[in-house]
Amino acid sequence: MTKRLQQSKVQAYFKRNRIEIEDHVVSSNYEKVEPVVTSLQVSTPLTSDSCTTISTPSLNTTHIQSPIVTVNDLSKNGEKPRQPSIIFPKNEAGRHFSTHWYAQFSWIEYSKELDAIFCQPCRLFGGSTAEATFSTKGLCDWRKLGDKCRKHDSSVCHMAAVETQKVWAIHQIIGTVDKQLDPNFRNEKFIDDNRKHLMTVLDIIAFCAKQDIPLRGDDESDQSLNKGNFLEILELLGKYDSNVTKRIESLPGNAKMLSPDIQNDLLTSLASVLLDYVKSEVEIASCYAILADEVKDASKKELLGASLRYIHKGNVRERAIGFIELKDMDAGTISEKLIELLKPFELDPLKCVGQGYDGASVMSGIHGGVQARMKGAGYRNATYVHCASHRLNLVLAATAERHPLMKSFFDILDLTYSFMNGTKRHAVFIDVQGERYPNVQALELARSCSTRWSSRSLEVERFLRRFDCILDTLSIFGNDNDADTSLAAKSLLGSLQTKKFMTILVYFGRLYDYSDFCTKAFRSRQQLFLLV
Repeated sequence: MTKRLQQSKVQAYFKRNRIEIEDHVVSSNYEKVEPVVTSLQVSTPLTSDSCTTISTPSLNTTHIQSPIVTVNDLSKNGEKPRQPSIIFPKNEAGRHFSTHWYAQFSWIEYSKELDAIFCQPCRLFGGSTAEATFSTKGLCDWRKLGDKCRKHDSSVCHMAAVETQKVWAIHQIIGTVDKQLDPNFRNEKFIDDNRKHLMTVLDIIAFCAKQDIPLRGDDESDQSLNKGNFLEILELLGKYDSNVTKRIESLPGNAKMLSPDIQNDLLTSLASVLLDYVKSEVEIASCYAILADEVKDASKKELLGASLRYIHKGNVRERAIGFIELKDMDAGTISEKLIELLKPFELDPLKCVGQGYDGASVMSGIHGGVQARMKGAGYRNATYVHCASHRLNLVLAATAERHPLMKSFFDILDLTYSFMNGTKRHAVFIDVQGERYPNVQALELARSCSTRWSSRSLEVERFLRRFDCILDTLSIFGNDNDADTSLAAKSLLGSLQTKKFMTILVYFGRLYDYSDFCTKAFRSRQQLFLLV
């Protein structure tokens, strides 16, 4: 019975006052705040967690009259609670405060001067009826601290102080009462704030997309040390622009635009705007070409990526238009998905004069390949061109693999990389570089891909630049106590010091100067075919 009576009294406290309801109207566009009652009598037993009279300021109050304790290390109006993370001193009983209470009760702030905690809302907005322990004196008895904080958190005077703090915060954002009552000012201010907040969110999302970094984190809770790139960047901006934080705090939960669903929607909107821009350029171009290739994403899904190449105002443009998942890798499926990617652009198929893919038969087949199916689908002027860089890579790689001497050379490079990659051997290799080349950053050996000729370039270049350090490292491990390690080091050392190996190493070092130039030229978006 007592519990029901208390609940009814608490509910009665939050009911609107008919007489003063019009004096405390806050725009519905902002977070809903109950009207503040100027004076309300609550007939509850007088305890440390209850108040007999609650007096809270109205919206037009410019200064909160509250017996604020004079402590230098506590927060002021408009600041977050001071919640230092330090080694807290122990009292005579050996007890001390802990930072984990911050997460449970966000209103707690700790004073290092007094070794005591306060309730920020009650200290700043509680008035004369606030509980002294949490508002003026400070709580420093750590026994059963959780029970004391929970009791205070549910007290009527604390809830009133929290509501008053919310009203005060909104008052600081939307201005004085006369401006609040002006619907034109209120709407303009609200719209302007929303636009600025939306632009901030869009800029962060566009930045993450441009840098190819994920937006979300594994743990985005308030207690997380890493909330993900999106929220962390937003907090960083708020650190240097207080208006960013104020706008977020003033908006209702469903208008903050911070949820994963909203992020995905905004990403989709940004992509749509960019594709519309590309579409407007391609439409006025005299002709265009299609480029496509398959790729696997991090989740092992096979995707088809497509780009459009065209000339706009005398400049060659190459723009990606999207990715689409491939369930099958046959020519029919790939051509259908490619047409699906092109469909939103509503381009004239006859203006397509080229299509570029790799040399796999499923793409290049003249009868049933993708290039043939695209011509049959209306793109009959689209001449198939095998990627020039890919062809150069295939020719050079196949030539090297067929010559026994070259194959042996690259095998030795790979074996040396594997040997030097061991933890202990790698550390010695870095130390040797430091001795031979002081004040120069150490170089890591590179591992090549057998199917990509261009990846061999960095491998050979690093090998040439640190050939002396490699020999020194192998000499050190040639005398290692471990028989297997010593044998492997001596074997590699003998292979590297042969005239054949050193001749081929120098030869390929010069050859790559030419092949790399051609590869980069073929890959250039602005390179004209005739110049290549």
